[in-house]
Amino acid sequence: MSRAALMEKSPKKRAVLEKDKLSKKAGILQAAAQLLQKKDWAELSMDEVAKKAKIAKGTLYLYFPTKEDLCLRVHLIDYEIWFHDLRKYLETKETINPSDFSQWFVDSFEDHSRFLKILPIVPTILEKNASLETIREFKRSLKDQLTAILPLLSKTLKLKSEEEGFLFLMQCHALAIGAWSHGFPSPLVKEAQEEEGLEMFHINYAQFVKSSIDTLLRGMKAA
Repeated sequence: MSRAALMEKSPKKRAVLEKDKLSKKAGILQAAAQLLQKKDWAELSMDEVAKKAKIAKGTLYLYFPTKEDLCLRVHLIDYEIWFHDLRKYLETKETINPSDFSQWFVDSFEDHSRFLKILPIVPTILEKNASLETIREFKRSLKDQLTAILPLLSKTLKLKSEEEGFLFLMQCHALAIGAWSHGFPSPLVKEAQEEEGLEMFHINYAQFVKSSIDTLLRGMKAA
């Protein structure tokens, strides 16, 4: 075996190659995240990501086989940051009333606009087209984040159990996704709703989600 081949198999060489792969992957994710901060998912192209990350398009596809795969991994990072902020908020309180929590929830979306922008398309688009490996990583990360936060969440909100806390967070998640299309309709729908008598279909997204979570949490605590 040649010296070059031996070096390729050496632990030091493998470590260098692995470090290079991780660096490239991080650069791609950073480039995609920066682009998604300014534009919608549908407007994003893999060509743009490759150009911003300063790599060949073929190299990009070696790390992320589809645009959905790439965006789901960006969303995974955003989710971890959101859970980190939730923990910081909960740790500052002995107890939190429903109105205060629901206000924090909607305010958190203003601080994480990219997270909110991608959230509605996760179950309908991203998870349907991402690779099995990425979907598993996404779900495992969510499980880890939930497992870590549920004891503190349940204690601070005075819920009966961690199972009830999990149900509550899932319902909050469903509300945030379900209200999105009503709060941010397409241009044509928005124009149609300007017609007299159709204004009733326009909702303020933040106010709607806040009041819904407030009502949900009060009902759970009263049950």
